[in-house]
Amino acid sequence: MEINITKDWDNPLLDRKEITFNISHSGETPSRDEIKNKLVAQLNSRHELVIVDKIRTEYGTQNTYGYAKIYSDVDRANEIENKYVLKRNEPKPVEETEEEAVAEEPVEKAASEEPVEEAASEEPVEEAASEEPAEEAASEEPVEEEPVE
Repeated sequence: MEINITKDWDNPLLDRKEITFNISHSGETPSRDEIKNKLVAQLNSRHELVIVDKIRTEYGTQNTYGYAKIYSDVDRANEIENKYVLKRNEPKPVEETEEEAVAEEPVEKAASEEPVEEAASEEPVEEAASEEPAEEAASEEPVEEEPVE
């Protein structure tokens, strides 16, 4: 992912710097957090001061363009920006990333499958057949309904 700043100007009335940028990337559109981290590193700023406002990917290409604002202090950003924009730009916790959830899934499945296979191989077939009618009998019990007034 490569970020090129196309336009850069100061807005003294709102005490911020505004930029437009282009991103050339491979694969899916980069997340707001990834873009924000790259901008912070490229502009030598702090994470709380950079607000990524818009991100648009051109259809059928791997080019994204966007608009960001860099404030001079956090209080000024909180004073000017809408709350939903500030919430959108908060860093996401590392624990909730999809990559970690996908990586953990196969381990959990493998651990849960092993005891089932061992139990099935140790039990005789006759006992497994005798358990099924008990489950069916439990599911056929009549359900009492309360009268509706």
